[in-house]
This record gives sequence, structure tokens and C-alpha cells, in this order.
Amino acid sequence: MLAAECAWAVLRVEHARLRELLNLVDDALNDGAWACSGPQAEALSALIERLQAFDHTTHRPKGVVLVQTLRGRSVQADDLLIRLESTRDCCDDLLLQAKTRLKAAASGPAGVGDGVEALLHEHRRLMLVHLDEEDSLLHSQTATHLTREEWAAVASSISVAMGQAKA
Repeated sequence: MLAAECAWAVLRVEHARLRELLNLVDDALNDGAWACSGPQAEALSALIERLQAFDHTTHRPKGVVLVQTLRGRSVQADDLLIRLESTRDCCDDLLLQAKTRLKAAASGPAGVGDGVEALLHEHRRLMLVHLDEEDSLLHSQTATHLTREEWAAVASSISVAMGQAKA
């Protein structure tokens, strides 16, 4: 099961990077300067863009084959995948709302960015739960249901995705 361990090693490193990016956003948010200054609001927005870019272009593509292979294996696995997808969609929506408000705050009057903190704190909370569930529950489900051959295909797809991300 070397392929499984290699695949999870890559995914866990990326989860650690996502947590680091979440911390950078949280630090900038807690600094509070973003609410008073256009450039600071733009800087916070840029951090959100970095988080999204890493998640969408680096991390998510690596899980496509894993999720496709796991889907339909058990009721528990399917319920977990549905919950993970729902949380991911909610996180995407929260970031979109926060970015929209930040853009308005960067050039608009005071008060336009109201609610950004709440949106980003909720995003962080959900994203951390999501990552923890991937590291524990998804790991457990894949260990239970995927064969060596399927893990080889998953590891190969992760390798391809890593090559595409570098290019």
C-alpha cells in the first residue's frame, strides 16, 4: 500500500499548506487594518486569492480520481463525500461573499465591508473541519474500500496533477 501512503503524504502536506494560508488570512483579518484602509483591504483580498488559487488549482485536482473511485462503495463513504462537497461549496460561497464585500470596502465608504470578519471566520471554521474530516474520515474510508490497483491509479493521477501544477 505504498501508493496509498504516498498519496496521503502529498494530500496532508497540502492540507498543512491550506492551514497556513488560513492562518495568514486570519492574522490579516485580526490585524483590523483592512477595515480602515483601501490598500489593506486589497492585501486581505490578495491573501484570499492565494488561498483559493492553491485550493482550486493545486489541491482539488489531486482528489478527483480518489473521490470518483470511492464513490458508490458504501453508504458511509457516499454520505461523507456529500458532506465534504457541501462544505466545500459553502466555503467557496463564503469566500465569494467576503471578496465582494472587500472589493467594495477598498473603494467605498466606511461600513461597506461589514460582515467580512464573520464570513471569513465561518469560512475558516468550516474549512478546518473539512480538512480534519479529509485527514481522518476520508482516509479511513479510502483505506477500507480502495484496492492496491485503485491506489496506484490515484497516486498516478496525483503525480500527473503535480506535473500540471508545476507547468
